[in-house]
Amino acid sequence: MTSLRVIGTGLGRTGTLSQKAALEILGYTCHHMLEVVHKHPDRIPLWERMWSGDPDTADEALKAIFEGYTATVDYPGCIFWEKFLQWNPQAKVILSVRDSAEVWAVSARNTIFPAVKGRLVGIKRWLFINIVTQFSSSLRGIYRIYDFIFREHGVDPTREDTDLARMYEDWNANVIAKVPSSNLLIFNVKDGWEPLCKFLDLPIPDQPFPSVNNKAEFDKRKEKFKKGMFIKFAVLSLTVSAIGVGAIGYVIMN
Repeated sequence: MTSLRVIGTGLGRTGTLSQKAALEILGYTCHHMLEVVHKHPDRIPLWERMWSGDPDTADEALKAIFEGYTATVDYPGCIFWEKFLQWNPQAKVILSVRDSAEVWAVSARNTIFPAVKGRLVGIKRWLFINIVTQFSSSLRGIYRIYDFIFREHGVDPTREDTDLARMYEDWNANVIAKVPSSNLLIFNVKDGWEPLCKFLDLPIPDQPFPSVNNKAEFDKRKEKFKKGMFIKFAVLSLTVSAIGVGAIGYVIMN
């Protein structure tokens, strides 16, 4: 059993990092995609277990991944909102939204989905999964997570012909249809503290509502991650090459 008291059902690029910061100011411990990479890369193997094919094993892995969190927003947590609500029926549900489906589609197209655009297929996919990702459990886990997200949506958001606005509208409509209105807050971060704190029955903090992770900040974080992965791969490749050359030299000389 997880201990979630707030379940965020909004898709990525709906102000989820600002929401995370706000919820943490309010005293929650909040999961977000960044937690997967930066705070708990040690839990990446648990994501691998999610694809074991055994529902009980997958459930236990999911519970372990979110252990210690009292709130969740953004991918990948929003994908599991129905299961989380089943496990935590008293939890509050927040559906974060943008001004319109079209605004969200432009933002998503320019940030999170181009980040994985051109997913590898055939021999390139095999090389990436079996060779490149062996140098980084974080990279391997993220690739797995995005594959899972695509399957849940039923479309590939990275394709140019995918109607992202429709995908967003369908997702939100499903949440609204399934969650009682008394337990659901449809929330735009532009609205600030008042509706959020009223919904959670908490006092309004004496500080501005957080505003983080615009496109420039997202791009900067993405480039930093990519450079880190490149450096790690380069160092390991040189190490492996040096060992190989040394072994060959030893054999020749002896």
